[in-house]
Amino acid sequence: MKFCIKCGNPLKPNARFCGKCGEQIIQVIKPEQSEPVAAPVCNSCGFVINQGVKFCTTCGAPAAASSSIPLVSAVPPVAKPGRPPKPMRQVKQRKEGGKVIKKRIVAFLKIAASIVIIGGITVATIYFFGSYKGGDGSLEALYEEEKYDPVKIDSAATVVENVFAASDTSGLAKILSPSALEHKRQFFAALLPYMPAFARDFKTRKLLYATAQFAVYEFNSHRGKFTAEFCMGGNGQWLLMRF
Repeated sequence: MKFCIKCGNPLKPNARFCGKCGEQIIQVIKPEQSEPVAAPVCNSCGFVINQGVKFCTTCGAPAAASSSIPLVSAVPPVAKPGRPPKPMRQVKQRKEGGKVIKKRIVAFLKIAASIVIIGGITVATIYFFGSYKGGDGSLEALYEEEKYDPVKIDSAATVVENVFAASDTSGLAKILSPSALEHKRQFFAALLPYMPAFARDFKTRKLLYATAQFAVYEFNSHRGKFTAEFCMGGNGQWLLMRF
């Protein structure tokens, strides 16, 4: 019985590795003895005579007077044991497993890309064509500007012009929005000398933008172009918000 040279564990006859410590077993191959080959020798001096010569190269005796003695051929080299090759079945299984993982990754990326594309198309469609309104399931246009009454907004602008032309600060307090009134009231006294000039400039006004809740007028002055902003008040009246 053979034993492991590292741990001394008994080994099976054809074992390549130790079952206890994993040491590789080096199998010693006994050299095969080759059959002896007859070679001619000189009867005078006993040295081997090379084939094809007529006289001994050592003593000069005729080669015909020679005899043959058995010579043992060289022992063939013993091949060193190498690392046993990996089983082909394991290599094949690893390759097939890698292909399966790659296929799953590609499939997942395709699904994710499809979800992103569909989501982007849906968002773009809703953004440009409408948004869902609960209940009856109808659609209403996004950013559709609400209709406004141009007569009412122009009437509110005319009232502003008249208040400033009359330098009427009490009337100004009535047509200002609550936030504007809170910030401008303390400057009413300083504003009085300039109110008529503002009224004259405001006559050059033109409507830049308007919705049902917000409107902007632009007007000219000797210092350049300015704007006046209006907003819809809680009582349904247009109020001056900024000037």
